[in-house]
Amino acid sequence: MRKLHGPATSPFVRKAWIFLKEKGIDFEHRQLDPLDKNARFLKMNPLGRVPILEEDDGYLIPDSSVICEYLESTHPTPALYPSEHRARARAMWLEEYGDTLLVGVCARVFWMHIIIPVRTGKPVDLDEVATFVDDNFPGALDYLESIAPTHGYMMGDHFGIADISLLSPVRLLDLAGAPLDAKRWPKFDAWYQRAIDRPSARSIIDAEVAATEVFRTTGNAPK
Repeated sequence: MRKLHGPATSPFVRKAWIFLKEKGIDFEHRQLDPLDKNARFLKMNPLGRVPILEEDDGYLIPDSSVICEYLESTHPTPALYPSEHRARARAMWLEEYGDTLLVGVCARVFWMHIIIPVRTGKPVDLDEVATFVDDNFPGALDYLESIAPTHGYMMGDHFGIADISLLSPVRLLDLAGAPLDAKRWPKFDAWYQRAIDRPSARSIIDAEVAATEVFRTTGNAPK
């Protein structure tokens, strides 16, 4: 059976996981600590990043975007990328937005609430978090609020790569105990609640909550 390597808390692992689930593709999840740049890990991906998809024959495919495009090509049904050229370009742009700017701000909040306190032994600096959110969230989320649909998903009624790529980093806020401000970004939050409630998105929740708790209590990534 194919394997998906990487921690469940990674937004990029989550992206590939949800994509696999939406495609109905069976896989095993294998923990892999991205901070442990050991020889085996770097042989799998010299960039030292997750996720890595390992096919049944041992063929390795790193990077969430590459994995998703590969799966779309090899398992075209159900389609998770639009076929029309402009719609596809739009979906891929939102994928890039989620993978860069949105991941950057959401991951920082996760680190400030979970990673940094565990590593330093100091409590969460809520004033520092609030300052970071005030300085950085409008630049990332005001745009998404302006384009969020009032019903359905980012590309219409069809759930796909744009939704997967945007919900994956936002989920970090839930894990940090600092969810998206629904009053400030109500349309985007309503879209997020629809997206995160899909069975594919809910299927990783137990694994990511458990991984977060293991790190919070032991300071180690789950094995």
